[in-house]
Amino acid sequence: MHLIGRSQEQLKLLGDYLGLCWSGALKELSKRLNHRNYLLKSPHRFSVADLQQIADGVSEGFLKALFEFASQHIYHCDLCTQGSFICQICQHHDIIFPFEFDTTVRCAEYKTIFHQSCQAVVKKGCPHCYQEQNVFAWCPSADPALKAGVSVAQPSQLGLLSAQDTHRVTAVSPCQEDPQM
Repeated sequence: MHLIGRSQEQLKLLGDYLGLCWSGALKELSKRLNHRNYLLKSPHRFSVADLQQIADGVSEGFLKALFEFASQHIYHCDLCTQGSFICQICQHHDIIFPFEFDTTVRCAEYKTIFHQSCQAVVKKGCPHCYQEQNVFAWCPSADPALKAGVSVAQPSQLGLLSAQDTHRVTAVSPCQEDPQM
């Protein structure tokens, strides 16, 4: 059942790519789904027929055929490959996709994609998450609202400055000394 759920998650990601493509590949995938388009929206939803196919051992082959069709289209489509990623750790020019579960890892927070092998070597996880943790670790005076990801309003948004005066406002890190003090 875990493998079926995993395959359905991959199918949802593939459907997201095909939904942006102009080639009509999503329509073809929908035909192949045979009125089960819910598989593209809710990866862990099963109909009674789906459960019967899982019990009969038919579902895995069905999902694999859908994966092959959709992934081959994405790998060869100029528009779909525009949505690819480059590993944020090794920066190698080979493109990777979030539906490549066997070879990639995806950061839950930043949605960046890495080779599993690169992440295993680094052992720090996502570079963005690691950098964020380190920035706030060495900066004891950092605003807790910034740590929590809360947006801070600009003076012009509060009506304290006119639009013409906003060019004079400079951002200062909470850990830097104010040069005018």
